[in-house]
Amino acid sequence: MKLIYNGAHLKVYNIVSRANQVIESQYFQKDLKEFLNLHYNEKVVSEFLNRLKDSDFNINVNSNWMPFSKRLIYIDKNGISVNSGILNKASKFYVGLILEKAFLIFDQKYDISNKTLMIKDLEEKEDVLQGIGYLATTAGDR
Repeated sequence: MKLIYNGAHLKVYNIVSRANQVIESQYFQKDLKEFLNLHYNEKVVSEFLNRLKDSDFNINVNSNWMPFSKRLIYIDKNGISVNSGILNKASKFYVGLILEKAFLIFDQKYDISNKTLMIKDLEEKEDVLQGIGYLATTAGDR
């Protein structure tokens, strides 16, 4: 999985670049494996991580200037959109949010949560994806 940004907004470019570094980071991979091992068996975790590693899935990221909107990072028909008009926090906060959305799109593409992780409950699915976003935020510190 890789995030692709072709826009000109420097902070969005840096967020996307850092998110891609986190996805490839050995620390993130290790933390993700440990997180998933708490909830799933080793075979399921290996299948999930292999799917993530071997996937050549690209997710487009766009930036929009909407200073009066409360929408920050959201999924639209083209991929992920970032409201560059209200980016006023530290970048690592946005890295976690963008990766949470990226894993949601990844899940929608491959149906990982249903087929691999066997998640049937929407709340559990959101918890797992938010947990991955949180791991991405902490991996950004390394």
